[in-house]
Amino acid sequence: MNSVSIAIPAAKSLPPRSDKNQLAADGIVTDLAMTRDENGQDLHANLIGMTPDSIPADKDLTEAAIALAAELLDEANRVQSRSEKAQARQMARLMGDGEGKRFTFAMADQVFRAPTAAREARRFRDLVAEYGEPQYLPLAARVAMRMGVIASKVVPEIVMPLVAGKMRDESASVILPAEEGKLRRHLATRREAGIRMNLNQLGEAVLGEEEAAKRLHANLARLAEPDIDYISVKISAIFSQIHLVGYQETLAEIKQRLRLLYRAAMAYPRPKFVNLDMEEYRDLRLTCDAFCEVLDEEEFKGYEAGIVLQAYLPDAWPVQRELSSWARRRVDSGGAGIKIRIVKGANLAMEKVDAEIHGWPLAPYDTKVEVDANFKRMLHEGCRPENARAVRLGVASHNLFDIAYGLLLRDREGVRERVEFEMLEGMANHQARVVRDAADGLLLYAPVVRREDFHSAIAYLVRRLDENTSPENFLHDLFGMKSGDAGWENQKTRFLAACDAIHKTSAGPHRVQDRQTDLRPVSHLDKSFHNEPDTDWSLPHNVAWIHKKVESFTAIDVPLQVAGEFTGGQDSVGVSDPSRPGKEIYRHALAGPEQVESALDASVSARDAWRESGFEARAALLVKVAAMLASRRGDAIAAMVADAGKSVMEADTEVSEAIDFADYYARAFSEDWFDGSSFEPFGTVLITPPWNFPFAIPCGGVLAALVAGNTVILKPAPETVLTAWVMVNALWDAGVPRGVLQFLPCPDDETGRSLVTDARVGAVVLTGAYETARMFLNWKPSLRLFAETSGKNAMIITAAADPDLAIKDLVKGAFGHAGQKCSAASLAILEAEIYDDPPFLRRLRDAAASLRVGSAWGYANVLTPLIREPGADLLKALTTLDEGEEWLLEPRMLEGNPCLWSPGIKLGVTPASWFRRTECFGPVLGLMRAEDLNDAIRIQNDSDFALTGGIHSLDPAEVETWRERVEVGNAYINRPITGAIVRRQPFGGWKLSCFGPGAKAGGPNYAAQFGTWSNQGLPARRLPASDSVVELQKSFIEAGADPEVLNAATESDAFWMAAEFSKDHDTSGLSCEANVFRYRPFAKALVRASEETDVTSLGRILLAAVASGVEVELSIPESYSLRGWRRAVTRENERQLCARVADERYGVIRAQGASDDLAKAAVAAGSRFASHGPVWNGRIEMLSYFREQAVSETLHRHGSVVVRTQAT
Repeated sequence: MNSVSIAIPAAKSLPPRSDKNQLAADGIVTDLAMTRDENGQDLHANLIGMTPDSIPADKDLTEAAIALAAELLDEANRVQSRSEKAQARQMARLMGDGEGKRFTFAMADQVFRAPTAAREARRFRDLVAEYGEPQYLPLAARVAMRMGVIASKVVPEIVMPLVAGKMRDESASVILPAEEGKLRRHLATRREAGIRMNLNQLGEAVLGEEEAAKRLHANLARLAEPDIDYISVKISAIFSQIHLVGYQETLAEIKQRLRLLYRAAMAYPRPKFVNLDMEEYRDLRLTCDAFCEVLDEEEFKGYEAGIVLQAYLPDAWPVQRELSSWARRRVDSGGAGIKIRIVKGANLAMEKVDAEIHGWPLAPYDTKVEVDANFKRMLHEGCRPENARAVRLGVASHNLFDIAYGLLLRDREGVRERVEFEMLEGMANHQARVVRDAADGLLLYAPVVRREDFHSAIAYLVRRLDENTSPENFLHDLFGMKSGDAGWENQKTRFLAACDAIHKTSAGPHRVQDRQTDLRPVSHLDKSFHNEPDTDWSLPHNVAWIHKKVESFTAIDVPLQVAGEFTGGQDSVGVSDPSRPGKEIYRHALAGPEQVESALDASVSARDAWRESGFEARAALLVKVAAMLASRRGDAIAAMVADAGKSVMEADTEVSEAIDFADYYARAFSEDWFDGSSFEPFGTVLITPPWNFPFAIPCGGVLAALVAGNTVILKPAPETVLTAWVMVNALWDAGVPRGVLQFLPCPDDETGRSLVTDARVGAVVLTGAYETARMFLNWKPSLRLFAETSGKNAMIITAAADPDLAIKDLVKGAFGHAGQKCSAASLAILEAEIYDDPPFLRRLRDAAASLRVGSAWGYANVLTPLIREPGADLLKALTTLDEGEEWLLEPRMLEGNPCLWSPGIKLGVTPASWFRRTECFGPVLGLMRAEDLNDAIRIQNDSDFALTGGIHSLDPAEVETWRERVEVGNAYINRPITGAIVRRQPFGGWKLSCFGPGAKAGGPNYAAQFGTWSNQGLPARRLPASDSVVELQKSFIEAGADPEVLNAATESDAFWMAAEFSKDHDTSGLSCEANVFRYRPFAKALVRASEETDVTSLGRILLAAVASGVEVELSIPESYSLRGWRRAVTRENERQLCARVADERYGVIRAQGASDDLAKAAVAAGSRFASHGPVWNGRIEMLSYFREQAVSETLHRHGSVVVRTQAT
């Protein structure tokens, strides 16, 4: 085959290279068409034979590259086939058809995931209704689509395979069929055309080690095929358990698999080529280290392999220089060279999501001009002769300016044979032919996928579609572009800007967080709240930092702190490491009655001065606490590893949450609360936290009570006293007075009971079991208890879900911290098509079985030990099956440690099953079958508990149905149901998952509940009340109520109903995730007056209930005087009321002056009980009638935010 070299100075037109002008079967002609002009002169004559000395300097190089790019474009347009022109016109229309683009995106992403043709057809029709027919399609295609919509209602099993086939055909030029015959023919055609192929084997998402092994073997099989000599693979495709904290363990696994690939490639007389792809930023160093370390081994010193670097990363150029230096040393010692393939980067959308969710800087450059400048800088680095002798350079781009620049640069530097050009299969084939001839060859990157796995190529299709249609990208303007037109000038301007920026663009990572040296400043209260970023484990120095912290951990004996003094208490007890049962790691003191009494006296003595210190001073102290907590992050993580058996990553996020509590609660009391109202703290608040979140939860409760002006006694969970000790010391060291915050571990016996029930304790905060909350209230029915209790949480997965994402999120939610989160997904309710789908169950089992189980001291372990040996319920869940159940994955005790269990998954759990009704708090997941979404919602809501719940579905109608009907405090859509973050997803449940006022931790109302609100004048923020409220208000006025008070109160209600309670609030403002905080009125409320309740107070309470939208009943004593009242009312004594409360299922009972008996009856019935005096400020009074709900929804698909538009 003839080849043509194109070099500068550029001619006015590029000639074709042969007289062949027919299309090959695959769409690329083997030769360019014409070689002579109309006068018979060779059009290439003045483009051939240029020497490096004739290549101009960089400024001239830029100008010459523009001229050469114009010639490449002109020639490509000249040889473009009729079908390619038609396709280009269609793509050009797509650029201007926003709805059509979104429709195409949704079709590729959603329709073909459904397990049945009927579900595919329904989603297909819904998308056409939502977006309309894509206007970029030809008329014939739009007509066919209309016919398909109609026919799909009748014969979906015929229509949908045709639609799927059409999409496969449309994408066949981009994603090659993996079937042997088709692939072999395509490869042969490319070879005849002088084009080499780099194949990337696609498949199902690599969720577990079974799929990773399958992908590895598929790549090994590719290398064994005689027609294939070049493959690309990324490390996440051959190892599913990448763990950055367990870096060395992860690296060792990747290296072992890489050796298998390299050995297979070396087994031929002419070794085949293995290229390591790069996608996520987190994989950059891991990929480079695996690449270099394996190739440094004696066995592989003579093997040349390749690696990709992404120019959109500012790290890429320094890494390129490191690799080049290493490769030079390797060659100098007698080894083979390497190849570096430079690309712009194709994961930008997901990198943006990663940065936004975690609060980290964006890893890639902020602007396209920086990316393009860095790409050229890397071109220069790769073309340096001293580098080129050891490193071959692959220039992967469709940008003709960059290609021209690279062609000229390699000639100028005399490294022509060491630089090759690469493009994507199926993208602008006419340009590929021209570049092939200008570059003396071309390598095409091509994903391959089997027909049955086509759905797994969706993410690749979506990225390609995004790249093609992004306004800044060359391909966006390419379709229909001619040299000199507007698109050309736009891209030329971008090219010139990038050339100008080469020496100005920064180099080095954007992500530079350093836990070894970072000193978090104290935040300013006049600045808005921002969540604290977790540790960035992609940075090696952060991994080294935590290893050092954990490995240097030493425990101390923990005393009490009473009245500012450290004391040994009445007794002491030893605590064992859950990872090493029987190994005592510390002892802590236990308080006896004497210490409890002293602590209560000290707390009372300190409370007046603390209350009078003022909100501003306490808020200023809390932001100092936040900074101190940040400085103790490493110590806290190490303590949780030892004390709670937590993994490093789980512990790290908990420290971030504690810091968030401090910063957020410092801003808790805005002026809205004090509109005609005043606040009096309870006095002393007792905090009784859990062991599963031993740092963040006690910290949050303590800080909320402190900022409200209360003194605090912290009674830590007996299992994790050391962690609480680390936390409380940070607070003292930040300036919290020891007399204001005391530390009092004590036994859960009469000593503990006396502390809970003492009259000097104004309120108790409990996070723990439902039974514990009931026990506290049985001890003291009038107890002000703020309790977040149990959850039996379920995730619904419908047939419209992305099954890969659903499995990933379900496994994370079910088995994080060994399932010991109150928010954990212990149930998955699968729509019938999913439950009956063996591939889904196989992948779910693979994902769970692949989790690394082991000691918390093992950095790569994900599922770490239980806090203690399983209790009766958990042991039953781990070891037995009820009738009709079977193990999809049977759990096993490991390493002889009764606390360490592998994950378990049960099939056949029913609504009547013991497991469905029992909170087990461990690594066991039950799968339930639902006929449809309505059945699934019914099953999910049919629970006494209502803490968290989720749904996975890409169907917006299904999501909306669920959103409006789900009965949980924290609702999650297309994401895990664990991992609530302060402000984003304030945490707390409904039903029996909550006792007390119900304000969510980390939410806007939490701190304000730690005291009593009373009236101090009339509220000023008002709006006119509704007609129904005004009419009811008149009835109370006629009965003798104060008209001025009721008018101010009802207008305050109207204001706050409009401003707060009727709105969805998303104050986090993320683009990739909606985090809506909203209020849901109870269905039914009872307002109860006592003999002492005056008519104005009763009117104010009842009017607030009506304004909130609840169905309200009024109950009054038989002798209560309510003159002129002509509305429904129940006259009854309290004994009669208590007898019927259990049957009425009131959401809230709002009473004034009620006895302990009514409070006890309300709790027993599962009703919220509110007995405080009436408050005229609607912001406060109306809270009683609402349940708070946090709804968190993933808004992106593969990083691209989904915009939904209803067609008109």
